[in-house]
Amino acid sequence: MIVIIDNVLEENKQKSVANFFQTNQIKTQWIDKTLDDLVNDESPMSLLLTKAAQFFNLEKMCGCEYWCHNDTKPDWHIDKDETLHRRTGKVNMPMCSMVYYAEVKNLQGGWFVTETEQIKPISNRLIIFSPGISHGVQFFTGIRTVVAINPWTDKPEGY
Repeated sequence: MIVIIDNVLEENKQKSVANFFQTNQIKTQWIDKTLDDLVNDESPMSLLLTKAAQFFNLEKMCGCEYWCHNDTKPDWHIDKDETLHRRTGKVNMPMCSMVYYAEVKNLQGGWFVTETEQIKPISNRLIIFSPGISHGVQFFTGIRTVVAINPWTDKPEGY
């Protein structure tokens, strides 16, 4: 299943997410957060996870990993516990995967692609998809600031 939601955050929250990630160039990080933690939290991260919870059961979420992309390297993959996979060859996947386009400007290419879908990047668009979907991005020029979020039932080994 692939879900696409446009205009997912209010304008001020969208801009704060874009500014934060462009300024800090976040590498993969972990945050301990359960579904119950999201109830009174108005952070953009929580708002995005709350949207995902409308389509995927996140009741057993123990936390999530997140990172920022703005590179142009096409990379077909499935989201998984990378450390576990390197160590044992086992594939453990998140509950779902999320791609949020914080800012898109002057973009040529850069579409999110799966074996069956090609989705155009649009500022303030959220794509939520099932575990195990092989995906990547087309080569691009321009600005494409993406926040990726993976909620997990068990904390991946790398954290």
